[in-house]
Amino acid sequence: MKLASISLVGLLLAGQSFGAPSKCEPQPQPPQPPVAHKRPNFVVILTDDQDQLMNSLDYQPYVKRHFLDEGTSFTKYYTTSAMCCPSRVSLWLGQFAHNHNVTDESRPHGSYYKFQAGHLDDSWLPVWLQEAGYSNHYIGKFINGVNKNNTVAPKGWDHFEPLVSPGIYNFTNPIFSLNGGPLEAFPGVYQTDLILKKSLARIDALVEKKQEGGDNPFLLVISPTAPHDEIQEDGTFTPPVPADRHKHLFPDAKVPRTPNFNPAVQDKVGWIRDLPLLSALQVEEIDHHYRQRLRSLQATDELVDSVVKKLAANNLLDNTYLVYTTDNGYHLGQHRLFAGKQTPIENDINIPFIIRGPGIGKKQIKTNPATHSHFPATVLDLAGIKRPTNLDATSLFDPEHTESFNVEFWSNQFTEGGSKLKNKKNSYKALRLISQKHDLYYSVWCTHEHEFYDMKVDPYQLTNKYSAADRKLLDRLDALVVVLHDCKGEVCKLPWRTIHKDGHVRSLDDALDAKHDAFYSELPKFRFKSCKVYYDKDNEGTK
Repeated sequence: MKLASISLVGLLLAGQSFGAPSKCEPQPQPPQPPVAHKRPNFVVILTDDQDQLMNSLDYQPYVKRHFLDEGTSFTKYYTTSAMCCPSRVSLWLGQFAHNHNVTDESRPHGSYYKFQAGHLDDSWLPVWLQEAGYSNHYIGKFINGVNKNNTVAPKGWDHFEPLVSPGIYNFTNPIFSLNGGPLEAFPGVYQTDLILKKSLARIDALVEKKQEGGDNPFLLVISPTAPHDEIQEDGTFTPPVPADRHKHLFPDAKVPRTPNFNPAVQDKVGWIRDLPLLSALQVEEIDHHYRQRLRSLQATDELVDSVVKKLAANNLLDNTYLVYTTDNGYHLGQHRLFAGKQTPIENDINIPFIIRGPGIGKKQIKTNPATHSHFPATVLDLAGIKRPTNLDATSLFDPEHTESFNVEFWSNQFTEGGSKLKNKKNSYKALRLISQKHDLYYSVWCTHEHEFYDMKVDPYQLTNKYSAADRKLLDRLDALVVVLHDCKGEVCKLPWRTIHKDGHVRSLDDALDAKHDAFYSELPKFRFKSCKVYYDKDNEGTK
């Protein structure tokens, strides 16, 4: 039986007007126009599986010098699907995974093959920039599924030089292909160092083109695999391999022993609830894994320094926006989880995002909520290019932002080593709602279990308060999940407007007015019909 979709007509109150933005923390003002009326360049450094909450940035002095000290860090920035392929596709399309439907790393539900089958490169950020006169250049990891049988470049890239499987996750035997051409292997060469060399050569080529005359703005994406695990030929995940010059660093570093690290009491749901305490040997393995991640990031940190200096030496830095971010976060020992991502816990979804450039504040920290789906609108606004209408999120600098967004996943549990758990149900819809007053997490699992955490009170998500929470508050959160679970475009950006079309409710505080209690109590609740490892619209709806 197909689950009923919530009737928007049944949800809405009378009226069509919409008022002011939500009552969240004031948004940063849009940056000033770039210097000398030239269109700005963009350089994006995109790492793989880099954590925000285990302090990896503290071990990157050049990131601090060139990004944190010279730019603005968005500390409430998220991936909405904590896995490489769906997250990276959202970054370039500006859509949540339920809209682009690349939901896994491999076929049939993910990978480059699924991306191509959906013709997702017909309309995405590289194409929009290219149509406006930008040249676009990509070096490093793209997404899984780029292999010897499938190296064709997606639309929108003038220079597409991705890592190719099996050389994507091999730190000392990288394999590249240029614009769909023959494979080029580099045995014994450290991957990040090679990406740096290629990136500096690309900047030299772009400088030469600019010297020929004209505006010639560009987007350059540099994507090293670090600190992702290395993957062996048999599919085994092992800790990342640092460059030889870094392999003895940080001998005493350990995963931060936050309250959610291997907790004695495990108040979670589903398969995570049933995890045993990590053994002393597993904790030692986790700490070694952590050190290897930090060591592998040192070459990336050196890459940051070299790229910034190259831009400065060629008088490009003042008219270039630089971004440092990653695809998803990572857990190591939190909530007794060994190593990996894919869960909705904060370690997996809260990720670094730092931007510097014309008009961007220095040494600034912003806490307005944002996601990878906000990235295309941000770039287009900074470039002075009109946004398409199908984006699921607005710009980071747009004052009309929402408090809430959907986090979603459809898969069985997968652990990157250290556990023999298999086929545990890991499909969920989660809501993050963040404002000056609120910081809330609410999730609905395919097992029909729920979680609720007030992150201002319980930032480590230790005590599930779903059963004890105010039912009136949960009614509001349920309504948001129903609206956001399959939202598109403006509905994703302005969910309260869908629920209250008269515009009088623009935030959770507005919605909590007692006069709305009966209305919210009667609204249907979201649920999964069953646990599936892929997105099936007919499997999700209301009861």
